Amino acid sequence: MMKNITVITVITIITVVSAQIVFAENMNSDRYRIQFGTVGIGGNKMSDSIDNTYNLSTTLGQAAAGQFQSNGYIMKAGFQYVYSTIPFTFSVSQINANLGTLLPNTPSTTSLNLSVSFGGADQYVVTAREDSPLKTFAGTVYIPNTQCNGGAGTCTTTLAKPWTSASAYGFGYGMTGEDIPTDFINNTYYRPFADLTASQNPAPVMQGNNVTEDITPTPNPSLTPAPLLTGVPRNITHQSTLTFKANISPLQSAGSYSTVIRFVATPSF
Repeated sequence: MMKNITVITVITIITVVSAQIVFAENMNSDRYRIQFGTVGIGGNKMSDSIDNTYNLSTTLGQAAAGQFQSNGYIMKAGFQYVYSTIPFTFSVSQINANLGTLLPNTPSTTSLNLSVSFGGADQYVVTAREDSPLKTFAGTVYIPNTQCNGGAGTCTTTLAKPWTSASAYGFGYGMTGEDIPTDFINNTYYRPFADLTASQNPAPVMQGNNVTEDITPTPNPSLTPAPLLTGVPRNITHQSTLTFKANISPLQSAGSYSTVIRFVATPSF
């Protein structure tokens, strides 16, 4: 018998910028002594906010900033060689995911795309967590989070397992695409969302440190006048697909169910 069970998931996006700070230090032991050992503690790009007559890039704490080279090596020291000219961006293709009207023992799915553009020297991570399991507007009836096929095939918030049984009930998500956790082996693998009401930590859904690919130069390029360039343009965006899935038992109460999924995107430089 058909039950009127409608599921809508609301998406929230949070972006956090993580800055790493280190300081100079003198180091010594019985065998060595390094005086005034320094590493850069920061840097920034600044411009004239009035009429934009200047642009200034600064390095703080670097004893010698610049490019140095000799036979066999090139050393680039200073913030100017680390900061990215590609801004960090994170986007979700839609803010509502509607699983429609659910039928018992008939899984329903819907998908959205996650996109990251990043040019920093370090890695980024995107995490996800639900405010609660799917629940009615009154908050008195829940669709439990999935355990996938259960038994030896039970999935967790950090370990995806196959979810193929029509009699395995719950709500969860799968991942395909770039920079996704390795436990999502194929599109039959799912996890339950980390649950805020159970004090579970948000789980990574995308993570990487090589979003901007190296420019591949053309072999022995001929001399061309500026501003023409040689080489292959950078691929600056990675994308994954997150698939929501819900499956209910014949005993599930009719009603409209929803939850909020919060994505937090954190780059480090």
